[in-house]
Amino acid sequence: DQGVRLQTTDLLGWDAGWYKTIAEAGYSGAGDESRRFFPLLPALVRVLSHLPGAGDHVGIVLLLVVNLCALGFALALVRLARVEGLGSDTTFRLIWFSALAPPAFVLVMGYAEALAGLLAVAVFLGARSRRWELAAAAALLGGLCRPLGVLLAVPVAVEAARGLPLPGLRRLGPPPQAVVGRARRATSAGGIGIGGIGGRDLLRRLVAVLAAPAGAAIYVIWSARTYGDGLAPFTLQRDAARHGSTGNPLSVLWHAARGTFSGELGTGLHVPWLLLALLALVVMARRLPVSYVLWSALVLAAVLTGSNLDSAERYVYGAFPFLLVAALVTARREVFTFALVTSTAAMTLYATLAFTLSYVP
Repeated sequence: DQGVRLQTTDLLGWDAGWYKTIAEAGYSGAGDESRRFFPLLPALVRVLSHLPGAGDHVGIVLLLVVNLCALGFALALVRLARVEGLGSDTTFRLIWFSALAPPAFVLVMGYAEALAGLLAVAVFLGARSRRWELAAAAALLGGLCRPLGVLLAVPVAVEAARGLPLPGLRRLGPPPQAVVGRARRATSAGGIGIGGIGGRDLLRRLVAVLAAPAGAAIYVIWSARTYGDGLAPFTLQRDAARHGSTGNPLSVLWHAARGTFSGELGTGLHVPWLLLALLALVVMARRLPVSYVLWSALVLAAVLTGSNLDSAERYVYGAFPFLLVAALVTARREVFTFALVTSTAAMTLYATLAFTLSYVP
């Protein structure tokens, strides 16, 4: 009797295998398709793998890096919550949701999510607290980490525009009260500028705005010089088996929903979460600063305009303001308990499906 053998994978499965191979053999050794994975994580792992005794354990190094980044992501969220004045109870809920959201299991896999999440929070932390050097450094690395990292330029531009004496910009409001005094001291000592904002401070803001596109440009230029196709890291994502070609978001959602009744249950499972994300975006527009809303909307739009919704939950999870919304709307204890239990059950289900090759994380 030969029974049916269940196929499984591990923490280095799915896209983690690509990052591991790139770290070991470079893009040339991993093949042309590997260029859709941005270089920051494999480059970091490759460097650390040269430490004594680590050369034969690239996979372990990769997992150590991403798990340390996951810890850093959580700590950075705590710091950002304090800057935004969210309170200890909201921060408590935020940490639980960040760890137990349905796609959160990828934080411990060899994926770039933990590193990208840490960098995204650092960008907002720097921009919202007027520490433009931090925002610039994190945004530059964010542009080197993921294709969507370039979108970090938008929230930085919004925060950089606060305080400029230009029509319409007063509607943006001031930065968090916790940093207003420090920001005033910094801008008062910056030389000739605009509207009381020193010239050096204006330059720091501009550098921070351009940092994420500059990070992506570094990889694009390298790809062009090495392979003759600089846009390949982006165009490779448009393959039907990956993110797919650009489509109408309503058509994409409708097609996915219809898949539930035509044997494509996995595709249909994306729809409820994406509708929930759209609802959360509306709440976000009422509860959080506009920089959070614009960035999250752009990330969600990038997901919804792809004809293939595989990994949609993971991409949306990468926009951490959705976690802030979850923490804000579950203030009642019974609501929080129900939401967390449901989220944990969903994460367990999705992780089980992913490790049995039944769901694309």
